[in-house]
Amino acid sequence: KLDNATRKISEFVREKGFNLSDMSRKTGIPYGALYSSLCNNSRDRDLKADEFLSVCKFLEKDPMDFADSDKKGA
Repeated sequence: KLDNATRKISEFVREKGFNLSDMSRKTGIPYGALYSSLCNNSRDRDLKADEFLSVCKFLEKDPMDFADSDKKGA
């Protein structure tokens, strides 16, 4: 099962129709890793922290936009 941040960013990428090949080139994250994390529902591969941050930068989104809004900080 994907972590919530990966699931939310995956939904955003699919809704907006971002090109994974372009994202891969611009972030340096291998296409296969992006596909497994963001598009392949059977893989359940979470984004690694550095991948998550690179994708957020590519999307021009604050990483906190994909945080759980119902959980309180520790």
